Amino acid sequence: MNTDDQAQTGLKPHPRLALAASVLSWATLTVCYWRQPDWLAPVTLVPAWCWLVPALILTRLGFRRRQKRWCLVVLTLWAGFAVLFVEEARSVARLGNSPNAGWQEAREQGRAVRVVSLNCFVANARAAAEVAAYEPDVVLFQESPNREHLERLCRDFFGGDGAFIWGGDTAILARGHVQPHHVDGTSHFVHAAVELTSGFQANVISVRLNPPVFRLDFWSPGFWRDHRNNRIKHRRQIQDVMDEIEGIPQSRHLIIGGDLNAPPNDGALAPLRLRLVDTFRQAGRGWGNTGTDRFPLFRVDQIWASGSLRAESVFAQRTVHSDHRLVVCDLILQE
Repeated sequence: MNTDDQAQTGLKPHPRLALAASVLSWATLTVCYWRQPDWLAPVTLVPAWCWLVPALILTRLGFRRRQKRWCLVVLTLWAGFAVLFVEEARSVARLGNSPNAGWQEAREQGRAVRVVSLNCFVANARAAAEVAAYEPDVVLFQESPNREHLERLCRDFFGGDGAFIWGGDTAILARGHVQPHHVDGTSHFVHAAVELTSGFQANVISVRLNPPVFRLDFWSPGFWRDHRNNRIKHRRQIQDVMDEIEGIPQSRHLIIGGDLNAPPNDGALAPLRLRLVDTFRQAGRGWGNTGTDRFPLFRVDQIWASGSLRAESVFAQRTVHSDHRLVVCDLILQE
């Protein structure tokens, strides 16, 4: 056997190993994103599209003319993964969509509502004031400014027609009447029945779940333990919200939004999916990730709505004074 033959023989296993590694990665990640095991929470915190980069590199390393069919199979598997779990591809494709004139007419008739949610970056009133430019009907704040600032913001947003409730970390402001149902300075959410001046009525909750784990030492057992424990805490906090809305009739409009400090497909948010719809998944347009404002890799700021409401348009918008982007959601009553 000559040197060239030896070299070729030595190279043969490598393309197959690369393809095998790509398929194994696909299988592992598909199970992780589908099943959402708590002990692998850090894996699914990574935006799904990020995993496509090493996948394509491995597939490219495995490419040989004799293996083109296998490469095509592997690429098809990853394309299926992208369809299932990479929501950015769908929302960017809807970039040009926006509410039509009919939505504005429905809003005036009390059949539609604009909801804006923002994490105000440690009670920054200047960040909260940025919401006014989007002419909201309902505002959900997290890391909310204090009561004095909210009174002023309410006047700026709605003139003499506004009202609000404040729970310390979270708040709800609305163009109309706000009847408090749950206001507790030690809680992670506030809940109110809202009746707008247009006649629109809904139960509204502003929520902020426990902050994420800021650790990158993935080789440490503590890294995996802390992420797992945070996922479990999120589950308990979401269950508190579900217990709060348990007595609300299914026919009643319901809006829940805020800084969930977890991606929308996170296992801790599964109870929300039993009763509500992730509005961005339904009608999001553009790049919807909100954390952080300068590097929006994670869609942690979300607005969920009951099935009686349909999202017409949802988008994230850069801010000047917050470390999060704000979310603008236009809802209309289902026909």
